[in-house]
Amino acid sequence: MSADSLCYIMDYSGNYFRVDQADRLVVAADEKEATVFTYAQANSRVCVGKKSSFYCVIPIKEEGEVEMSCELLEERAPEIKEDAVIEQNETREYISPVKELTYDELQEPAEKNVSSYDLSEMDWAEYLEHFTYVASEIKDYRDELARKHSDIEQKICDILHYVELCETDEEEAVDLVELLRVCREKRRDVKDELMRIEYFQNNLGTSANVAKAKQALKSIKGLETRKYKPRKYDELFENYALKDRNREKAVENIKNNYKVVQTVKDIGGEDIMTEERKYTPYDGKENDWLTFARQQAEFYRNAGQYISNLRIMIQEIDLEIEDILQETEVANCNVAQGYKVFKRLKELRLERKAKSQELDCLYALTDYIDCDALADTCEDCLAEVKEIMNVKDESVAMNVQDVGDESKLVQVIDTMQDMVS
Repeated sequence: MSADSLCYIMDYSGNYFRVDQADRLVVAADEKEATVFTYAQANSRVCVGKKSSFYCVIPIKEEGEVEMSCELLEERAPEIKEDAVIEQNETREYISPVKELTYDELQEPAEKNVSSYDLSEMDWAEYLEHFTYVASEIKDYRDELARKHSDIEQKICDILHYVELCETDEEEAVDLVELLRVCREKRRDVKDELMRIEYFQNNLGTSANVAKAKQALKSIKGLETRKYKPRKYDELFENYALKDRNREKAVENIKNNYKVVQTVKDIGGEDIMTEERKYTPYDGKENDWLTFARQQAEFYRNAGQYISNLRIMIQEIDLEIEDILQETEVANCNVAQGYKVFKRLKELRLERKAKSQELDCLYALTDYIDCDALADTCEDCLAEVKEIMNVKDESVAMNVQDVGDESKLVQVIDTMQDMVS
């Protein structure tokens, strides 16, 4: 039979075979659905390894002519199998167990899908959620890769011990080298992936950056509920209706934030939705909103300078630690002096740790915030709260009339200061 001869692939039970989308042999419903192969194609598929014991190649004599019926195939199955085995033995080469192992290793390639990003269509909230998920779950992925790396190392160890302990011919030696090459390439891919994870964790996937990503995500979601405070035209914004850029999303947020428990009829007959009461930390307390507003304004006005002060303090501590270490290189200390040096270094290290922790907290609070702009807003809010509560500036407390008695004057000042606070 020539290599260009047309044929079917069948098994010894009379089943025809076709090729699916994954280029695998599957059972066809009948002869019409079976795939037509050239003899070379069919021989390459079924005449290698263990497959040759289950399949046979049936030639097609002419188009539209049935080669043989299922009944005839069953009667001639032993004869067909014998002829196929003879013909296959004449054309195929010996497949060693080592080569079959190599084939099995190649069936599991490590591939990744790389997707590009269009920044104009980037969903930043989803991106930050993805980052926090990756940073949180990457430890399990690293452990899985470590187990895979250990498994490959054991396979390589088996190959090397086989070369050391067993007799091999030249053909099997070539197959062993190929198997070793495949395993080593897999090992390199896994090790490179482990290195990528290490670089990500050490430089980007730190707990501090995860906290910053969560803060950024919170700030981005806060854009949906932000409100504008008029500077001059207060009357312009009385009884105004905000635009809904995404009405469906706004309605969904309202439904999530407020639970409608009942509806009542007003005078005009329209339904009015009432909202469910949910207790907050401010319910049932006498809240000092003036102090709260003042603290907000003071924090955002001074946060930047305080961060600079903390950096300077940390640098000064580092310099002092370095000076002590340099002095210890040339000094001969006894036990008591050495203990004092150790105690001082410990105090400096603890102080530096506390300052660094405080600095990280301030970074988390201010990294994604325009502190100066927010300070201006908080100061405007403070002034408005003072106006609502009819509280004047603290400097007014000193502008009191002469009451004649110094003790009474002090009492009046204290009373006015208490009223302000």
